Amino acid sequence: MRNVRLVIEYDGSDFNGWQYQPEQRTVQGELESAIEKITTETIRLTGAGRTDRGVHAFGQVANFLTASNLKLDRMQKAINGLTGDDVYIRQIDEVPIEFHSRYSALNKTYRYRIIFEPLPLLLRYNWYVKYRLDITRMSKAIESLHGIHDFKFFSMLTDKKNTECNVFQLDLTPEETGCIITIKANRFLHKMVRGLVGFLCDIGRNRYRPDDVHLVFKGKIKDIYFAPPQGLYLLKIDY
Repeated sequence: MRNVRLVIEYDGSDFNGWQYQPEQRTVQGELESAIEKITTETIRLTGAGRTDRGVHAFGQVANFLTASNLKLDRMQKAINGLTGDDVYIRQIDEVPIEFHSRYSALNKTYRYRIIFEPLPLLLRYNWYVKYRLDITRMSKAIESLHGIHDFKFFSMLTDKKNTECNVFQLDLTPEETGCIITIKANRFLHKMVRGLVGFLCDIGRNRYRPDDVHLVFKGKIKDIYFAPPQGLYLLKIDY
């Protein structure tokens, strides 16, 4: 039995998320179907994280067990030939049998892209914000988001027992047409990145103050706005 790891890039626009769903086109479902045709085995693909509908990935990681002796380069080529143009296996390798794409991960990095003009060629992969953002105010708020905190009120999982995350990096990079927010942490809660981005943008348009970050942590602000999915990318996973 071999444990095969895949590094996957995909455009999430036309997928109903990562996780397999009957009668729905998902990244996991499409890949499992292709691998099963190649190996003639029933395959269960384990992903490092479940991206929502419309979320993209540069470096999603998944693994599966197989008894197939097919060479990995041929397997990679065959999978790419059986899937749509919006999903692509960038890398394939064999890993120790105990490797688990989700539980072996040390940290993940997400990137969120924002534009300030409705540029047609960018709308599919960015969040068009109709108002100018005060980058200075947003940067000040970012200082309070680094480190270990309970992020449950920045997520959709307020009833989850363990909602503590360690944010190692949170950068805001201005661009000519918008800005990029990059977040690296040991773990992420459901829609946590979109909650952080939405709240930062509300600070940037003066709906909240930079110091109000602490009010969200304490649960005194619970009606935060969640940024839409199309600007979000799973960038990298470290092991």
